[in-house]
Amino acid sequence: MTRNIKRRGWGGATAAIALTASGLLAPTVAFAGDDPSIAPTAGADFDATAQQLLSGDDDIQAVAKDGRGNVVVYTAGDENELSGEARSFVDSKSNVVVKSIGTPIKALAATDVVGGAGYYSPDPSGAEGGFLCSVGFAGWSSQGAPAVISAGHCTVDGTANKSLLTKPANDTAAGGTTPQELAPLGTVAYSQYGGPGNSVGADGDKSSVDISVIDVTNSELDLKPEITDWTTASSNDLAASTIAVKAIGQAQVDVPASKSGRTTGLTSGTVESIEGWAEVSGRWVYGFGVVGDYNMVLGGDSGGAVFQGNTAVGVVSGGNDPDPATGTPGGNFMWVADLQAGLARTDGYTVALKIDAPALTTPADGGSVGVGGVISGTAQVGTTLKVKPSSGDSFEVTVDGSGNWSFPAPDKLGTYSFSLTSVSGYNTSTTVDASVEVKAEAPVITTPANGSTVENELTAISGTGLAGATVTLTGDVKGSAKVAEDGSWSVETDLGIGQYSVTATQARDGQTSAAATVEFTVAPSAPVITGIQNGESYSGAAVPTAISGTGLTGADITVTINDAKVGETVVKDGKWSVVLKDALAAGDYAVVATQTVDGVSSSASVSFSVTAAPAPAPSPSGTPAPGGNPGGGNGGGLANTGMGDVAPLAWGALALMLGGFGALGYRKVRRSVR
Repeated sequence: MTRNIKRRGWGGATAAIALTASGLLAPTVAFAGDDPSIAPTAGADFDATAQQLLSGDDDIQAVAKDGRGNVVVYTAGDENELSGEARSFVDSKSNVVVKSIGTPIKALAATDVVGGAGYYSPDPSGAEGGFLCSVGFAGWSSQGAPAVISAGHCTVDGTANKSLLTKPANDTAAGGTTPQELAPLGTVAYSQYGGPGNSVGADGDKSSVDISVIDVTNSELDLKPEITDWTTASSNDLAASTIAVKAIGQAQVDVPASKSGRTTGLTSGTVESIEGWAEVSGRWVYGFGVVGDYNMVLGGDSGGAVFQGNTAVGVVSGGNDPDPATGTPGGNFMWVADLQAGLARTDGYTVALKIDAPALTTPADGGSVGVGGVISGTAQVGTTLKVKPSSGDSFEVTVDGSGNWSFPAPDKLGTYSFSLTSVSGYNTSTTVDASVEVKAEAPVITTPANGSTVENELTAISGTGLAGATVTLTGDVKGSAKVAEDGSWSVETDLGIGQYSVTATQARDGQTSAAATVEFTVAPSAPVITGIQNGESYSGAAVPTAISGTGLTGADITVTINDAKVGETVVKDGKWSVVLKDALAAGDYAVVATQTVDGVSSSASVSFSVTAAPAPAPSPSGTPAPGGNPGGGNGGGLANTGMGDVAPLAWGALALMLGGFGALGYRKVRRSVR
């Protein structure tokens, strides 16, 4: 977050000073001009007009002229907020253009503090001169007050406790030779160089650090979570071109690292070693080594920001300065004090971070969502999302490791306006304003389900909806019901067999939802096939000669065997039967009985098989004599019937008669079987 601690009155004064330097202001007390409807655009009259406008309204930041004969009035507020003489002037002059610039004008170069900027600490002994170092990072105290983080050795063990910013154009990185004071910075709040208490420290001791924190006492300064690249130093505005600081982390070995400082500006190298210690001018410092080109780091860069990408990893502690006596080049090795180890010694000071503004993704700004639906988006990893509704209490939402967040839409229908801000400690993003339309979604019809079939009758239609809403049914069922607190609703009905379509909507808070429609069938129950067991095998006299069963009185029954229709009938007294016209031969059969009422049908089926009857046993060989009398004549074993002897012709005729009777009876039986 950028913490703006500049006072508004200072901005107005700066605007007036800038315009005075441009020769646009002159003392006067009245608007001037020959034509009262046209504002003057040149000379003393224009100067007097500008001065009176600037002194009469705090919101007016500048008055100038364009190339089309217009007077341009720049205001920090809205044109409608102008009042008094300024309002009268704008309304009465035809050639006045008002433009809002949103915020007061300020001299950025004089008040923005960024990482890498130079600062000066006077010699605590009172002698002339002092110590030049570089700002590492803008930061916060444990109470959220603005601070600057740098190297501990820059404070001479805390004795050089006053700091002043230097003018960038005069710093060595910008080609300057004589440092010049720009503005007061602050006083040292904590400093450690080496071990605790500024002792020598020890190799292997992570509490051997090089860190200082400066409490900013100049309320005109605006600390930014950014690092200058020094390309705009000649204008004394280091904040015009920067790299954002978005995280604090450990240095990654074999990865490029950059440094920004007042002597060599923005330079880069590669982290060659990590998690080690170096003896820097007699003190042990825990950190990592960076190698690069010659003059990558020189005296005065101490305390400067060291970073990888957008992650702050350390401050410059020491390096290999060139030796002017021998002409040996240097500055190609830099020892960097580990930032996290140093901050751990400061009792709560931390680096200020630039937090990306959160984004609303679903639904889009101005889009719609159902009650309880998901409102979601993205935000910077490691932050917390603060949601402030236009009415009601603010709440916080967790941002996951992938940068996603979500929360449910409110229960109230209508426009839901809110603001989103990402927060991490004392760091905050810019605020994003958004709104969505919370709408009632179509109610859900759960019974009957769409496309379903209900048996015989339907007594109610039910479902779920928005608690407190009124559900209205149209179509083949008309009625309404209020949704209970548990989200359920039900409308009684009395639907017999048939096909139906029902539509439901719900209304609450003056809004009506979209519609939900279900189509369903109330069908008769399936008929029952009796006398045939599913999967059974039949033969002989047990082979079915009819298909029978039970059903709904008055229903039409159609029977098929192996998909071929074999008969139709009507259920009488709950029973039905279809006689088969032909006997069933050996094979497999699938019987389907379909019951139809008012054009709506349901079916039942069984499967069975028919096997051939076993052949009769053969007769014994030889044919006995008629009557069974092997001796012949009347003296055999044949009983006397009273008929006397029968002539051969009579026996033949009798045989024919018996044969004819037997044949007639067989035919009759066969017809009966069919």
